[in-house]
Amino acid sequence: MTKSFIILKLIDVKILDKWVERSIGYPNLSKEDLILRKDYWISSVACFLVIISLTLYFWITHPEFKILLTYGLFLTFIFTTYIIAGFVVHHNLKWLMFTNQVLIIVSTFICILKLGGITHSGGLIFVGFFVVLFSLDFHHTRNSIWLFIIYIITLISAGVLHPYLTTAPEMTSSANIFLFVINLIWISAFSFMFLLNFISQRVEIEHKEAVRLKKTDEAKTKLYINITHEFRTPLTVILGMADLIRTKPKKWLKKGTRKIENNSKILLNLVNQMLDLSKLQAGEMRVNKVQGDIVLYIRYLIELFHSMAEEKRITLKYSPEPDHFLMDYDPEKLMQIISNLVSNAIKYTLPGGKVEILSVIADNDISRFEIRVKDNGIGIPKNQLPHIFDRFYRVESDHKDTKGEPGSGLGLALTLELAKLLEGKILAKSIYGKGTEFIVSLPVSNDATLKEPAELSDMESNVSAFTHIHNKKSNLKKTSKHKNKPNLLIVEDSNDVIEYLHALLEADYHIHVAFNGKEGWEKALQLVPDIILTDVMMPEMDGIELLEKVKNDMRTSHIPVVILSAKADIASRLTGLERGGDAYLAKPFHKRELKVQLKRLIDLRKKLQERYANIEYFKGSPDKNSKIEDSFIGKIRDFMLTNLGEEINIKSLCIEVAMSKTQLYRKFNLLTDKTLFEYLQSLRLHHAKELLMTSSLNVSEAAYQTGFKNISHFSKVFTKEFGVNPSKIKEKSLST
Repeated sequence: MTKSFIILKLIDVKILDKWVERSIGYPNLSKEDLILRKDYWISSVACFLVIISLTLYFWITHPEFKILLTYGLFLTFIFTTYIIAGFVVHHNLKWLMFTNQVLIIVSTFICILKLGGITHSGGLIFVGFFVVLFSLDFHHTRNSIWLFIIYIITLISAGVLHPYLTTAPEMTSSANIFLFVINLIWISAFSFMFLLNFISQRVEIEHKEAVRLKKTDEAKTKLYINITHEFRTPLTVILGMADLIRTKPKKWLKKGTRKIENNSKILLNLVNQMLDLSKLQAGEMRVNKVQGDIVLYIRYLIELFHSMAEEKRITLKYSPEPDHFLMDYDPEKLMQIISNLVSNAIKYTLPGGKVEILSVIADNDISRFEIRVKDNGIGIPKNQLPHIFDRFYRVESDHKDTKGEPGSGLGLALTLELAKLLEGKILAKSIYGKGTEFIVSLPVSNDATLKEPAELSDMESNVSAFTHIHNKKSNLKKTSKHKNKPNLLIVEDSNDVIEYLHALLEADYHIHVAFNGKEGWEKALQLVPDIILTDVMMPEMDGIELLEKVKNDMRTSHIPVVILSAKADIASRLTGLERGGDAYLAKPFHKRELKVQLKRLIDLRKKLQERYANIEYFKGSPDKNSKIEDSFIGKIRDFMLTNLGEEINIKSLCIEVAMSKTQLYRKFNLLTDKTLFEYLQSLRLHHAKELLMTSSLNVSEAAYQTGFKNISHFSKVFTKEFGVNPSKIKEKSLST
C-alpha cells in the first residue's frame, strides 16, 4: 500500500512538472533556458507561499507590525508579478527577474531603516545576501555582480545611518529575536536547497560532460574504424594488382594499372576529406569564388553521375529553374557538396528508384540560390536525422537492401562545413522508408571575376572517386570444370576484389561469384559448394548474417566459411569466429595465407569424409562438435536400415531430410566422398556380415535379407569390402 502510494506521488510530481513546462514554455525556447525559467518560477511560487504565510500570521497575531505587513505585501506583489508573467510573457524574462531582485534588496533596506537599523531588523539583513546567492543559480553572472554591488551599498548605508535611526516601538527585544529566528530558518532552508541544487547541477553537468566525452570518443573510434575499413578494400586491390602485374605483366599491366589508379583516387578522396575537415576546423580553408553560370556548372557535374545511376537502374534527373543563372560560386567546394549529396542519394536508393536534383531561386528571397537533392530511397530514421551532420557520426541503416553499404561518415560533415564556409546553410528532410531531401541554400552575389566553366573532361577526374561503383558486376571468365577442383563460392561486393581473388585462385578452384549476401545464400543452396569465401560489409545481407544462415541450415552446415573483411579489429574477428566462421582474414591479406587457409579447410573436410564414410562410426557416441552433420547422416542411415531389404525411395528420403534431390546428393557426397548407392551397399554388406557372424542364416539368406538379389554379385562385393569370402566368415562363425 505504501509503495503504491509513493509511486502515485512520484507520478503526480512528474505530471505536475510537465504541466509547469507546458505552461511557462513557448516555441523556440531552448531546453537550458526552459530549465532556468522553470526553476525561478517554482522558486518564486515557494517564496510567495512562505511570505504570504508569514504576512498572514503577523496580520492575525501581531497587527501592530505595520512595517512588516507592508513589506510582506510588497514582496507578495513582486513574486505574484513574476508568477503571472511566466504564463503570459513568451520571451526572455531575465530583465524582470533582475528588476524583482533589485526591488527585494532595496525594499528590504528601507524596511531595515524603518525598523531601527541592522541590529533591530529581525534578521532581514540576510535577505539581500540570499538574493545575491540565489541569483548565481541562473548563470547571469553580470546581473549577480550588480546585485552584489547594490547589496553592499545598502549594507554600508545601513551601517553609516545606524546612529541616526530610531527603533520602531513594536520591535521589542523578544520580537526582534523571534523575527530573527523565523527569518534565519526560512533563509537557511532556501540557502540549503540552493546549495543542494547547485551541487546537483554541477554533478549533472560533470556527468553530462563525461557522457559527452565518452560518446565523442566512441564516435571517433567508430569513425576511425569506418575510415580504416574504407582504406583496406582499395589497398587490397592496389597491393593485389601490383602483385599480379609483377608476376604476369603481359596479362595484367593495362587492366591492373587502371584499377590501381581508380582505387588510389578513392584513397586520395578519403584523405582529402579528412584534411579538408581539419582545415575547416582550424579556419585555414579559403574561398575562391568565380562568377559564372552556376546552373551550367551543376548540369556538367550531374552528367558525370549518370553512369553510376544507370548501373543501379536509377533515374537521375536535373531540373533547373531558371535554365541559366549568373552568380558567384566556388567551383571546387560546390563540386564536393553536390558530389557528396548525389552519390549518397544514388547509394541509398534502391534499383528502379529516382534521384532528382533541382536548382531554384529561394521562395520570396532573390538573394538565395537553392540546390535540392531528392530521392525516393530508404530514408533516414527519425532518431538519427538530427545527427547526420555530426563530424563523428555515420548513419546506420537496418534496411535489408542497403545494410552494410560502405561509407566513412565524413561526407555529410564536410558538406555542412563547406556550406557554412560559403555563407550558406544545409537542411535535411527525410521520411524513413520513403526518401530524403537535402536543401543547400547559398547567398547570391555578383562580385567575383567572370570565368568560363571547366571542361567536362577536367571535372571528371575530380568526381571519379565519388562515382566509383562498389558492387558493379563484371563478366568474369568461367573457370574450367575439372573433376578434382573444389567448388569455391566468393561472396564480395567489390568487383575489383573479386577480379583479384579470381585471378589468384582460379588455378586451384572452380569459382562461383555472388555480389552480396542474399545472392550468396541463394547460390550456396543451389550449388552446395565445397567452401565459401565471404566479405562482411555488403548490401542486402551482410557476411555475418550469411554465415549464420549457412551454419544453421542442414543443407549447408558442413560448408567451411572463410571471412575476408576490412574490419580487422578484435571484436569483429571474435564475432565472425563465434558465429561459426572457420577462419577470419583481414584485408589487405597475404595471398599465401589465404591459399593455406583454404587448403587447410579442404583437407579438414577430407578427414570429415573419412569419419562419415566409416559405417562403424555411428556405433560410438555422437560428436558434440558436429551435431547437424551427425543428425543428417543419422537420418539417412536410419532410413536405409529401415528399408535395407528394399529399393531405396529417393523421393521419400528427400522428404525425410527436407532437401531437394540435388542438395541431398551434393551434401552427402561432400560429407562422405561416396554416393548414396555406394554408402547403402556398404551398409548392407556390414549388416550381412553381422548376420553371418551372429545368426544361423546361411550366405544366400543373409544376402537376400539385406537386399542383394544376385548371390554371385554379393560374394564379389563382399570380398572386395572385407577381403574375405562370405562363406569363410560363416565357416568361422560356426567353428566358434
